[in-house]
Amino acid sequence: MSETAETIISEELRRCVGRTSPVRALETLSASDLRRYVDATGDANPLWLDDDFARSTGYKGRLLPPILVGWTPFSIKEPEGEASSFDVRRQLPVPAGYTNVRNAGSETEWLRPVHLGEALTCQSRIVDITAREGKMGVGIYVAQLEEVRNGEGELVFTRRHTVALFPERKVEEKGSGRPG
Repeated sequence: MSETAETIISEELRRCVGRTSPVRALETLSASDLRRYVDATGDANPLWLDDDFARSTGYKGRLLPPILVGWTPFSIKEPEGEASSFDVRRQLPVPAGYTNVRNAGSETEWLRPVHLGEALTCQSRIVDITAREGKMGVGIYVAQLEEVRNGEGELVFTRRHTVALFPERKVEEKGSGRPG
């Protein structure tokens, strides 16, 4: 039986909406991480590089660039051989063969600045699972909400990130018109 957008999402998969990861400490970003960011991007904002300048504008010290902070939850790596306890999306009971994962967009809301060396935590929750037909077949769209908090428990930013999962397809060989 061929799956359709109406049948692909099982009751078991529907029950995953609301599933939440444990709170996880993020790697603390250091001055050397910040220097590598500045070297790679050329973004030499004095808020990132000069404590006195940052204090003169009302902060307690240097800030981290939001894009650098925003990347940190994406860079979490589970220990080798362990099932992912943090990325709840990877734990979903999707149909066999749904291994072609695509970024389907994200929206980030920044609420507080993050200072160099500040400890952060992240928690993720599945907020929606839908399906729809497209050029690549029936796709399963999983929306996950990430919340990053500082050491005082204040919300630093939220990100709603959606991934689309499609059935794996063989790539056609160039010129042959046949699957490779």
